[in-house]
Order: sequence, then C-alpha cells, then structure tokens
Amino acid sequence: MARSTHLAIAAAALVAGAFEVAHTLAWQARLAPAPLAYEVAGMAIELEALTAVFDHGLHHRRSATWSFSLVGLVAVSLGIANAFAGWALGGALDLPLVGGTASGAAVVTQLGGFDGLVGLGLWAVAVLVPHAVRDAAAAREADRLRNAAELARLRANLQPHFLLNTLSTVAGLVGEDPREARDLIGALGDLLRDALEDSEEMQTLDAEVSWLQRYAKILEIRHRGQLAFRWDIAPAARPVRVPRLLLQPLVENAVKHGALRRDDGGEVCVRARVDGARMTCIVEDNGPGPGEPRDGARGIALVTRRLALRYDGVAAFRIEAAGGLTRATIDLPVEAST
Repeated sequence: MARSTHLAIAAAALVAGAFEVAHTLAWQARLAPAPLAYEVAGMAIELEALTAVFDHGLHHRRSATWSFSLVGLVAVSLGIANAFAGWALGGALDLPLVGGTASGAAVVTQLGGFDGLVGLGLWAVAVLVPHAVRDAAAAREADRLRNAAELARLRANLQPHFLLNTLSTVAGLVGEDPREARDLIGALGDLLRDALEDSEEMQTLDAEVSWLQRYAKILEIRHRGQLAFRWDIAPAARPVRVPRLLLQPLVENAVKHGALRRDDGGEVCVRARVDGARMTCIVEDNGPGPGEPRDGARGIALVTRRLALRYDGVAAFRIEAAGGLTRATIDLPVEAST
C-alpha cells in the first residue's frame, strides 16, 4: 500500500474524529478525549481494512463491481461491530450512548450500519477516488505511448520495402535518365527526413498532404504511365490537425491493391472537405475493387486503431466500392491548428 494512501486514510480518520467531537459536544456539552480517540482509531482501522480488501480484489483480478460490493459489505459489518464494541465499552470509555444504557441491539445495529456507510464514503473519497484518478492518468499515458508505438510501426512499415523499391528505380534511371534519377533521390531524401522527424503526433492536413504529394511523386516515377494522382483539398481543411501519416496507409493501399491492378493505368484521388465541426478525408481509386488482401492489410488496421485511440469513438472510418471506384473515408472532428 502506498504511503500516500496511508496519509489519506489518516486524514479521513481525523475527519471522522471531527464529527465525533461535534457529536460529543451535542450529547454531553463537553469535550471528552476517550470518544475522540476511539472514533479516530476505529475509523483508521476500518479504512485500512477496506483498502486491504480492495487491494486483494485487484490482486486477484476481480471486477470493480465485485470488489466494491465486497468493500461495502465489509464496511457495514465493521461499522456494526464497532458500534457494539462502543456500546459494551461505553461506561468504561465515557462514550456517549444513544438512548442511554437501555439502547437496544436493533438501534445499535442500525447506527453501526450507518457509521459503516459513513466509513465507506470516507474510504471512497480518501482511497477510491485518488485510485481512479491515477488509473485515468495511467490510461492516458498508455494511450499516448500506444499512439507513439503505432506511429513507429507505421514508419517501420513504410521505410524498408518503399526504400528498396525506390532505390531499385533509381538504379534503373541512372543510365536511362540521370536527371530524373537525381530528382527521385532528392524527393526520397525529403520524404524520409520528414517521416523520421521526431515531432509531435498531430500535424495540419496541409503538412500531411505535402508529405503525401512527395510520396506520390516517387510512386508516379516508379510506375510511369501506370499511375496518376489527383488532389482536391478544400482550403478550409488545410489547417485542420490530424494524426501524422494517417492517410499514408490508405494511399498505399489504394495504389497497391487498386490503381496498379488496372491494365490500362490507374488513378488515385485524395479529397478533403470541412462541414461545420467535421472533416471528411477520402482516398479513392479506380481499381477493380476491394478484395481479401485489402481487407486484411496491416495499414488499414493501423488507421482504425489510431482513430480509436485519438478520437475515442467520435471518428468514423469505412471502405466501400461504388460506381467502379473504391473509396476509403475518414470522418473526424475538426481540430484547428494553434
């Protein structure tokens, strides 16, 4: 159990002691040290016990509902036990007795149950709420790390085969067209420098499209006459912030499993529009349509995962075929560049 938890329990026990002081003054019109010490010690023991029960449930991977229900049962039981102990020791410790010495077991049980619920409330404030806050912070940090890991995986997926294929194209162009080979090397250098840059996870769509256009230029040179790109990006969409390399897997998928599968040359169109507080990005190709390889592509899974991590269910992603076109659509909330 963390030191901070013990300190929180001690503070909660002192709060219970303050209530006992008010109770004693109301009943006896004087401040007696014994009731105060009894209440503070009893509450501290109860809260420590509740924390131990809760930790036991976490250690054995019990559900939150199961753990809290058990804690509640223990709290009420300890409250009743403490009430009966106080009833039995009332004379010796100068404790205020409810209804005098004639208080019945039923009354003591009711008051003990109430005190147990009060203890449960103090425990929730002192232990459960900070625990939930820490868990939420840890979850946010885990999401941040998963985002970074997904981006790293995306970069790793991009670099090896793309780099090797591009270098193979450069080798073929050295003798045939040295100038274009130099241009291709320059474009590849710019592309990889941007991809490897250790910047924040979000960037403007304008920056994303600029990177994609360099990527597309290399693909058009590599597949001369077989592939063409069109860009239709609304001005209002350019400053919207999106996760870095979000669209790259969709473009790669549209090229590999769509446009390049056409015998007479294929085309990939990238579009983006803003409608109120939402932006829609579309990557469309005129290939023969989605098939099993496309549906199982790792890049598609990465896009789905990154949207889920970043937007927590408020972004949508779908792939559909209609009118001889295959369309990958991302719909997400607008995040303006600051």
